Amino acid sequence: MKKICFRIISGNTVLALLAGVLSAFLSACSNQGADKDISPMIAAWKTADQTQNSVCRPYLKELEEKWDADTTEDQEQSYMEFLGTVNALRDYAKNNPSTRVEIRNTIYEVYGKMLYGSDKQDYLEAETIKAIKKAVPLNDQTLLAELYKLMAELTADEPLRSAIYDTKSIDILSKRDRAEDFYLPEDYALLAYTFYEAEDWKDAIKYGNMFLDISTGDTSENVILDRLAVSELVGTSYMETNQWDSCSAMFENILNFNADSTLSFSEETMSDLADLKDIAEGKYGLVQAKWQQFAPARQKTEKYLKNSLGSKDTSGIIYAYLSSSMINSGEGDVKKAVSDLKQARRYATTKRFPRLQTKIYDQLVKAFEDLGQEDSASVCKRKLQLLEEKISTSKQNIELLKTKTEHELLQIQNDIDTAHHEKVSKRSWTWLVLLIVILIAIIAFMMAGRRAFRIRIHKRIVRQHERTVLEKEKKNIEMMTASLRQSGMLEEDGSPKKLSDEDTWNAFRQKFTTLHPDFFDRLNKALGRKATPTYEKVSVLIRLGLDNADIAKVLDINKDSVGRTRRRIRELAGCQTQEELRDLISGF
Repeated sequence: MKKICFRIISGNTVLALLAGVLSAFLSACSNQGADKDISPMIAAWKTADQTQNSVCRPYLKELEEKWDADTTEDQEQSYMEFLGTVNALRDYAKNNPSTRVEIRNTIYEVYGKMLYGSDKQDYLEAETIKAIKKAVPLNDQTLLAELYKLMAELTADEPLRSAIYDTKSIDILSKRDRAEDFYLPEDYALLAYTFYEAEDWKDAIKYGNMFLDISTGDTSENVILDRLAVSELVGTSYMETNQWDSCSAMFENILNFNADSTLSFSEETMSDLADLKDIAEGKYGLVQAKWQQFAPARQKTEKYLKNSLGSKDTSGIIYAYLSSSMINSGEGDVKKAVSDLKQARRYATTKRFPRLQTKIYDQLVKAFEDLGQEDSASVCKRKLQLLEEKISTSKQNIELLKTKTEHELLQIQNDIDTAHHEKVSKRSWTWLVLLIVILIAIIAFMMAGRRAFRIRIHKRIVRQHERTVLEKEKKNIEMMTASLRQSGMLEEDGSPKKLSDEDTWNAFRQKFTTLHPDFFDRLNKALGRKATPTYEKVSVLIRLGLDNADIAKVLDINKDSVGRTRRRIRELAGCQTQEELRDLISGF
């Protein structure tokens, strides 16, 4: 009995000691930074005028500099200092409750956790949205702009979504002439490049021109180089939207730039300037070809092609051949124009240039029709249609992302409107009770209407997405059926042929090789070895768009065997997913 009591007492003592140690550790963590001096930050927050936002930005910059430490030990130390500041701010918020203080704490804490990666992205975004909603009743548009900027930094991995939040912030700040407090000229250049990559030519032009306006007068080496690069970007965007006069002006500005003796540029910068001038001159030749100024256009185009071939600038080569084809076509040499377009097509076969491919095939269709080669024109039309479908799908994905982000902004704006109406109703509480009841009823009705509107918008987006998916599946089925018929894979009744016996397979393989002469060579190259007959069969059927169940029926084997074969092919080809394998084989 005594032994049992002793064990119980000693066991409880050990547990008590462990609990004490754990409690002390947690207390030490929670008290980390209790003696942290945050008085300068609090003083900045208490600044009465509207410059308080720009006053607080340096604390985030300081945090960023500490995070970007040289050694792991320095980074760990800076993280502990960050936690100390957060704890000190929380203590201050408890003793001095204020909505603005809560929002400031959120901005500092979210920004720090974003840098150190100590919390999930979704959680940090949700916390920032909450802060935006809290900031609405303060009627501080600059504070809202700062929160939108924080959302832009949080979503930096999604450049287009981030850019949309930045534009929202810039729009607010520009109305108050405070954009320069938060955005540097290079931020506008980055926005222009982001929209350019998304082929949003309108916004690429808008923010590219904003960068050019803001950076005027800065004669530093890097800024001048950036100005010329952005001018080329804006000029190309004008060209894509057929604004040939504006396009011409941009390229002429680049060509007229001269680095005089007062500007001491490095050799590397001078080389970059020369490259930009060559590009501008080449694209200006495309403008002249459009204007039927063929003699100067040909001179610029030949130089542009030579320089692009030397620097292996694929897009430059394509543009040069497009310009040359326009010149030859305008001068009546349609055969030479077709030759130029075929050269351009050879360089544009990669997935990087779908937009330029459409330009090439569009001109090829016209050239073949002029030559009376209707069969070739028909083939180009089919390829042009496929390219346009791919580009349309890509644009739909971009539009869905834009819609999602704008829907988030719409929800926030609705909350802002709701808060505004609630504020108006609170001001009128001293009026007659009947008037208050009427106002509350109106507000409730408006909120219900906005909710119904959001639901309708959501349903419309869902329906649009479902229609897009159904149309895409229908087109894929039609394309697969056409491909199967062309390859001789269908019986007269429309059912797939069996390829289980050797004679049928050999006959089919010979016909398939006629349609796709390079398929098996490219398959062997991708696998790094000679493909077995089974690998060849499964790869061919994947190329024709069949799934595992259909492949199993055609080859008269088990569906699991098909899955294992696909997995081995994928591993040999170095693909991570089955979708990646399908895309690889479809390109053969």
